[in-house]
Amino acid sequence: KSYEAIANAAKNLLKSLSYVYPIDYRLTVENIEGPFSDFLPIRVWGQHVEFDKLQPQFHIPSAEEVDFACEFVETFIYQELTLLNDKSSDMSNDERLRSLTLIQFISIGFLRMVPCTDSEEVLDLELSVAPFKFKCKAQYSLYAKEPKFKENLRMRLIIDIGQLLDDLVDNHSNDVSSISRALTIYSYSSSYYGFLSSDFYKLYNDFVSLKYSFKNKLSGKRHHPRFVIIKCLATQIELISSANYQSLTEIDKQVILKLLKLSINRYSEVRRNAQVSLFNMLQRYLFSYTVVVDRILELLNAQGEADHDEIKGCLYILLGNDSIFLPTIHSWRLHEKLWPSIARTMHATKTSTQNLIDQIVKRISKLFNTPAIIEDTNDTSIRAAAALWRPLEPKEMETCDKIREERNQQNIQSYNNLMKTLNSLLNDDRL
Repeated sequence: KSYEAIANAAKNLLKSLSYVYPIDYRLTVENIEGPFSDFLPIRVWGQHVEFDKLQPQFHIPSAEEVDFACEFVETFIYQELTLLNDKSSDMSNDERLRSLTLIQFISIGFLRMVPCTDSEEVLDLELSVAPFKFKCKAQYSLYAKEPKFKENLRMRLIIDIGQLLDDLVDNHSNDVSSISRALTIYSYSSSYYGFLSSDFYKLYNDFVSLKYSFKNKLSGKRHHPRFVIIKCLATQIELISSANYQSLTEIDKQVILKLLKLSINRYSEVRRNAQVSLFNMLQRYLFSYTVVVDRILELLNAQGEADHDEIKGCLYILLGNDSIFLPTIHSWRLHEKLWPSIARTMHATKTSTQNLIDQIVKRISKLFNTPAIIEDTNDTSIRAAAALWRPLEPKEMETCDKIREERNQQNIQSYNNLMKTLNSLLNDDRL
């Protein structure tokens, strides 16, 4: 379709303007345009390069590129958002999908330039000595000048696309393609900062394949052609981008709750697409799984007849994907709540839900590693940390010891409660 080609072109244009990436993958930094008497290119074929002679060159967005990217985004994205806000109900499915496709691909191109939404941090997700968001961290700019938009476009997308999602699910549930696009945009507005963890795994696998394809077994380890090392640097840059975790804010929490609601929707296609977006969000923000657990438990433990689609959606969330699996997260508090609910739920009355529970149980037995109940730090580790950073003040040590002791007592209590509950279920023959 023509609009998909245009959307891809817009995405690639914005990424080429606003991303940092290598621009020189040659085998050598020598001048290969000169006469052969000065340099013969064939002599460097297959040769490795020393790191101090690598001389990598990167594209760093200039002020002109940043200004043009911002102007391009504001010219086209507001136009499509206004169209969807005013005429979505009167548009055909194809027209709606066209607008959402343009918004999605433009968003992928520019969201790296947009800071996170200004919202209060969600506190007390998990009892921890280490803060979720450090006050001291590396600060660096990717641009010659900071991008400036009329408003924080993340917030604009969350509001507008969130309202559109509600309307689509309620009044246009047959338009699965548009709902899928809207879900992706909605989750990206909160979690996308230029790269996804799933994208990194693909990039890393490509790099590994490239490295072994051009491996020279005669020259020893870590001896690679220049372009392989440049590829490694590009991969590491994207790893830093994907691992730049932010603390969960109230707005992010509302996004997760909306995705959870859609993940247990009565339409299977809506559920499936929402679950993919939900898993990306849970993977992005540390301890964000605590936001969804209570609602899942509420549905699994509900008395009386339950909605089959909601139960099925909950079980699929628990089953997770290759990156996240809630039942084996290292948290005794979570195990205390989750495992008995899975074991005693009375709502798995159909073959499909029974099969899902069997898959969850098999995966638990395969992936579960017993987390520590009592967590402690020995004197050697404390001295090493003090040498690396600085010695803690007595008051700071006292606070940390108090939190650690509280967490240990909580783990012991959760473990004992879990064992008692599971034994009770076995002895009462209620499974």
